Amino acid sequence: MLLKFWMSQTTLVMALMLTFAMAAVALFLCWLSFASRFAAYAQNWKGVVPPFVAVPATLFGLLMTFLSQDVWDANRSAYRAIAMEREQLATLAALSGNHGDNADGIPRAVRDYVETAVGLEWKTMEDGKESPETEAALNRLTRAVASARIEAAFQRALVDTVMRLRSAREQRLAIAAAFPDDRKWAAVIIIAFITQIAIAVVHLDRPRPQLLAQTIFALAAIVPISLVASVDEPYSPPNAVSSEPLAQLLERYPQK
Repeated sequence: MLLKFWMSQTTLVMALMLTFAMAAVALFLCWLSFASRFAAYAQNWKGVVPPFVAVPATLFGLLMTFLSQDVWDANRSAYRAIAMEREQLATLAALSGNHGDNADGIPRAVRDYVETAVGLEWKTMEDGKESPETEAALNRLTRAVASARIEAAFQRALVDTVMRLRSAREQRLAIAAAFPDDRKWAAVIIIAFITQIAIAVVHLDRPRPQLLAQTIFALAAIVPISLVASVDEPYSPPNAVSSEPLAQLLERYPQK
């Protein structure tokens, strides 16, 4: 729940929240090492060699790399799905526009589909769900294409186009349902905090070097975590993939 709340914020707010958390951890570790009643016990652990920090830091870097790759791939797929959806809808407009009254139900069905997708499904995708209204509109579009009184060759082309439209929509819905993966983000953030602990352990001599090392690592971690997290859910605010490419198609179809 906390991760969901954090990831629903803007990039700046996410960075500030993460900064506050990592600063709190750094100050707590510094207090524990030098000012608390456990300080004398903590000083007994002096002697851990600096290269030890590379163990959790390397794990953090690897996890962040893999997670970033997943997020960028999901965003590219999200844009491709919308481009494919728009392409198929534009193809339907071109193919059905040449048959007059014999295919007059198709433009209306396409408009219904686009309106429900843009007006309803983009909202439900924030929760990883589809819109029943959009599914019903797509079924009506399929029936309109199947029942059009046109040449068999053109009808086959229209049916193939609708099937590709369905495939593009299913890809879009699959991406919306798959992200975010809270376990991956939890692992990255936990390893970042463990790296802070490792930095504190190898800087038990003086508080200022310990805080400086913590600050440098925190800055290096906050920037990629916040930027990648801000686009982790391709179809959710505040950086959602826009439905505008589909909405623009409404200009090609008559009002109901």
